Amino acid sequence: MNTSRWCLWALLFVIPVTAFAQRTDFDKIVQPTDIRAKDYVELLVQLAWLNNPRHEALESNKHVEEESVKIARLGWVDGITTSFNLNQNAFGQSDNNIFFPTYNLNASFNLGAILKTPLQVKTAKEKVRIAEYLLDQEKLQVRGEVLRRYRDYQYSIELLKLRTQAVEDIYVNYVAIKESFERGTASFRTYMEASQSYNKSLEEKLAAETEVAKNRITLEEIIGAKLEDIDRMERR
Repeated sequence: MNTSRWCLWALLFVIPVTAFAQRTDFDKIVQPTDIRAKDYVELLVQLAWLNNPRHEALESNKHVEEESVKIARLGWVDGITTSFNLNQNAFGQSDNNIFFPTYNLNASFNLGAILKTPLQVKTAKEKVRIAEYLLDQEKLQVRGEVLRRYRDYQYSIELLKLRTQAVEDIYVNYVAIKESFERGTASFRTYMEASQSYNKSLEEKLAAETEVAKNRITLEEIIGAKLEDIDRMERR
């Protein structure tokens, strides 16, 4: 049994990680904006990506690098130099004049510049890949941030529901004790404890309401839209 486990662990170290790994489909990390989001959360991710200024900057950077590839492919042209000279003193002389021709055309080749072109093209393509990697990384970060903020928002809503129910329950108890105190069947201490408990529940509810508002703001901040506008859009 121990030998089998040792062989399994040895095999895992020998086999490359790429044999088990599968490259992420980044169209699933952020669905393309021309495709309808499959659910509400995916819509929020789409909006966050669409309204992210850094996304636009990275897209522009990728476009610039793609244009650089086209320029690099024409780099061999820089290795060719031509010149044309016109000898005005040779006009009117015999056509057999080989020592002073009427014009001459020269061409020279910079072999280094020509041979360097494939390397420049390769380098430019690598920069395009780097630009794509930066876009993919941004997709991961945007998605993660949207999911975290949405989860915090949902949690704060559920917490507010609990706080609201607690206020209602404590209020019923507070009213009952207050009436008993007024009838003289409950002590002042019991009445004050009920009052403090009720006031504390109100404070906790207010704090929960504030947390909902704050989390809503942070979520709307990253998606670049108000949640009520998104809800109206979804109902269409």
